[in-house]
Amino acid sequence: MATQQNVNQYAKAIQAQLSAIISPVPVYANFNRNFATQPEFVTWQLRNVHQDVYTGIYQNVKGIDSPVFQISVFSGSMENGFLIANQILQALHGYSGLFGGATYGFQISKADVMWLYNGYDNEINLFNIFMDCTIYIPT
Repeated sequence: MATQQNVNQYAKAIQAQLSAIISPVPVYANFNRNFATQPEFVTWQLRNVHQDVYTGIYQNVKGIDSPVFQISVFSGSMENGFLIANQILQALHGYSGLFGGATYGFQISKADVMWLYNGYDNEINLFNIFMDCTIYIPT
């Protein structure tokens, strides 16, 4: 019977993968951006964990895990924000293989990154870019 990964494992792998891609830019999980002091940083939030389950005679046949996490890029300049976001896009979009590094990683069939929108937040004086990433994990 196929089983779904532990969401804690997803979190560790996402943190490790993003940190490896954009180091030395700091990466935070669910960080309160209003208190950030860095000129550039990235946050992520696991938004959806979904695995199709089929009914019928073979109820133990399950689909592929497909968790979605949001990536938020914050930067003091639009150019730097776009450069960081492009690093993430180039490294993750279409990627297949070990996701999360040797310590926390697992194999994925594919990562799919979608750029949602970009803007500027007057309250914190930072440009922002929001992307969604879906990872497809064979079970």
